Amino acid sequence: MSMKPAPLPQSILFEIILAVIVGGTVITAFSPLYGNGIINVVVPIVILLVLKADFFEKMKLSTLLIGRILVVVTFLGFFPDNWLVPTIVWLLRLNILEAALTDYKNRSYYNVISGIALLGSSFVLQGEWLGTYYVTTNEAMIYWAIAYTLWNWNFVIYQFKQQIGFYHMAVLIAPMLIVLGAWNPGLWLIMRANSLTVAGIFQISCKSYLEQNLRNDSLASFIAAVKRKPTQLVVMVVNVLLCVLTLVLAGIG
Repeated sequence: MSMKPAPLPQSILFEIILAVIVGGTVITAFSPLYGNGIINVVVPIVILLVLKADFFEKMKLSTLLIGRILVVVTFLGFFPDNWLVPTIVWLLRLNILEAALTDYKNRSYYNVISGIALLGSSFVLQGEWLGTYYVTTNEAMIYWAIAYTLWNWNFVIYQFKQQIGFYHMAVLIAPMLIVLGAWNPGLWLIMRANSLTVAGIFQISCKSYLEQNLRNDSLASFIAAVKRKPTQLVVMVVNVLLCVLTLVLAGIG
């Protein structure tokens, strides 16, 4: 008689997921050719060719893949290093636009406004290539990053099941933890791209496992409360104010 192993407690599973995403993000961020090339380029290509995923998951991973390929070719000297960060930012804008259109389709109108605010203030994301990785150079963008984090999770809970919303809490916390650990807000842009790429790999390849093991009734109730119009209005106002604050501080700086 075979016995199935007991499932991990969700708190432990969440910590493992967070640790894996943080580790994968750091490795791929600071190893542009091997870590990034294998984990963030080769593996996603295989996943996109072999595994099934919904349209937005494939679109998101494909856009992120383009950015990770550009890191490799920039490191090898085949792409102008002064073009890299602007190109990455335009890919990010494309992702935000895709999500905003999906939010509109899902009637998440307050989050559409947050997405527009993020797009309108995204020019603060300026940076430079440092030889093996890139950073942003405007410290005011940390407020933009906070707004992006709130907006992105709000998007996820409308687009996906509660379990994926739980998963993306780890995905969005990871780059913030790395930024805090390094005390360098300039790292957020590269960490955000790499954490989402690593997370996209697991979301597509392990989706059934995540949906089976991250079901949480308390979080589902919290998400239902977040989706109420008064809460959505508050989240939108906070996001817009953070974007305005970013512009003000960038202008002062």
